[in-house]
Amino acid sequence: MFIIDILPLTKTPHTQPQILSYFYSSNLTIGTLVEIPLGRRKEYGIVLDSHPAADFRQEIKKAAYELKSISRLIFAEPILTPQQIQLTLFLGQYYFTSPGMFLKMTQSVIMRPKIEGSIARRTMRAPKSQKLILFPTISQANIFYSSHKPNAVIWHSDLTKKKQKEIWQQIKNAEIQTIIGTRSAIFLPFINLKEIIVEDATNPSHRSWDMRPHYSAIIAAQKLTEIFKAKLTLNSDIPTISIPISLLSFKEKKGELLPAQIIDFRAEMKAGNFSIFSRALQTAIKDALRRQQPIILFINRRGAANFVLCRDCGYIAKCANCDAPLAHHLINQKPRLLCHRCGAQTEPPSICPECRSDRVKTVGIGSQKVELEAQKLFSAAKIARLDSDAAPKAKDQQKIIQNYIESKTDILIATQILFSYKTEITQRPPAVIGVISADTLLHLPDYQSGERTWQIIAMLKKIQNNIIIQTHNPENSIIQSAAAGNWQSFYDDETETRKLLNYPPFSQIIKLTFRHRDPKRAGQEAKILAAKLKRINPNTPTSSPSLKKGEIRQPAERGCYGAILSDPLPAFIPKQKGKYVWNIIIKFPISNFQFPINKEFFLKRDSLLQYIPANWEISIDPLDLL
Repeated sequence: MFIIDILPLTKTPHTQPQILSYFYSSNLTIGTLVEIPLGRRKEYGIVLDSHPAADFRQEIKKAAYELKSISRLIFAEPILTPQQIQLTLFLGQYYFTSPGMFLKMTQSVIMRPKIEGSIARRTMRAPKSQKLILFPTISQANIFYSSHKPNAVIWHSDLTKKKQKEIWQQIKNAEIQTIIGTRSAIFLPFINLKEIIVEDATNPSHRSWDMRPHYSAIIAAQKLTEIFKAKLTLNSDIPTISIPISLLSFKEKKGELLPAQIIDFRAEMKAGNFSIFSRALQTAIKDALRRQQPIILFINRRGAANFVLCRDCGYIAKCANCDAPLAHHLINQKPRLLCHRCGAQTEPPSICPECRSDRVKTVGIGSQKVELEAQKLFSAAKIARLDSDAAPKAKDQQKIIQNYIESKTDILIATQILFSYKTEITQRPPAVIGVISADTLLHLPDYQSGERTWQIIAMLKKIQNNIIIQTHNPENSIIQSAAAGNWQSFYDDETETRKLLNYPPFSQIIKLTFRHRDPKRAGQEAKILAAKLKRINPNTPTSSPSLKKGEIRQPAERGCYGAILSDPLPAFIPKQKGKYVWNIIIKFPISNFQFPINKEFFLKRDSLLQYIPANWEISIDPLDLL
């Protein structure tokens, strides 16, 4: 009889053990797939270790619970490599979540009736070196793959299960040397991985912000290169504060970028121009059209307007489920109000439901409004719109881009989807790029909004130097440095601020989120947990009366666990999908750009996080703090 340590392929509360022990009649190899009883249900699990039960007789007798037996052995041979298991356990620890959830993403591939060429037999041969090239989007991966097949394979979520199984087997058998893929390719069964290249490394799509478990492909790639002792290259057209220049393959060419033109919208309005197009942008567009050259108009919001407002009482139409302002859209040429959170739709009011005024107007600029205004001003131009409404699928986006390349489009109105096709766009460089409103990029109350604004303008300048930036705040230092292409100036100011306020990369941020349909219950639970954490993590003053030159005085709210706790606050959108949302932000200060984070950090961090109730969401390195 043996005691087998199992990693369940399911989510288990962080307050409970993540690795469970079971009896089995024989020794099992690490990486074997089994079925186990878990509560009243059956789940799959991966074998992590095996011990003779005789070695633990005394412990078994004294145990307060009775070990159960494995229900059945699914595959007798290991289906996962030791490196895959090692990566999974690390990600589970890093993100303070069930490690098995990362393996569950591959369950449809590993659950096949036949294993061809077991890992044990295959590793007897000397495998050729393997290279992994990661892209943030499927479209970018497909474009690169089209010029590198048949010497490579491509991996992403849109492949059929049959094709995924075929590629999985080829990689496991070391038949493939070059693998091109999106972030999920990080979990493939590599045998002799010698190099990982992450393209467009600053792109947020390298993070699984839209699905659980949340993880960053860059964090996973850093760990995987450590496991295999491989080379890691992070390529990017633009720098970022979160990745040091020493790690990022980024070369700033002096004199490459010309200063962008900044247009003060306030001056435009004083001059009697109330169009969303400044006089300078209108002139540039007309000149380009006359020369039969394309134009790109960038706006970071979809829809026709940001919200609907009563000019008399200030009423704003909000989603009943989310308490978020409803965006004004044109759907099938009819005006509709749409919630970007839950997708709820309603008709826009013609009369204010609060004061009965008919002075109800739309406020803000979206991509649909830019399209409508462009059609009025430049009626002879061929205009296309590239956003998730006009092109929800990759094939729709590719068609719009192809029309642009083939000169079937004069003016392309685009959101950030544009950056997934920046290589294709350069085949037909625009004569001018207009940033319709730089202010929409800066207005979110998040510590990363400044960097995101700088990066967006920088990426647009990589496409075309001739940029016109429209803003109501031309004195803003971020817009000024972005227009000038001065990364060092922005970097120096931003890092000093982040260091002072303990924001990344000088800390790891953790967002605790509680949701409940009862607003009082939501607020009470948040306040109870905040008080509990502050009792556990009492303030320990760390400031000193005298500081050395360049040293930052640390705030006194850092506690004995090293954590800095915020007060509980409602989320930026306080009601989402029918539930009221409260957040608590925790900052764990770390050394600048420290990776891999050492075990001592995890021990200290996790010893505090273990007190978080299971009904709270714990987000490590959240995409935002809102």
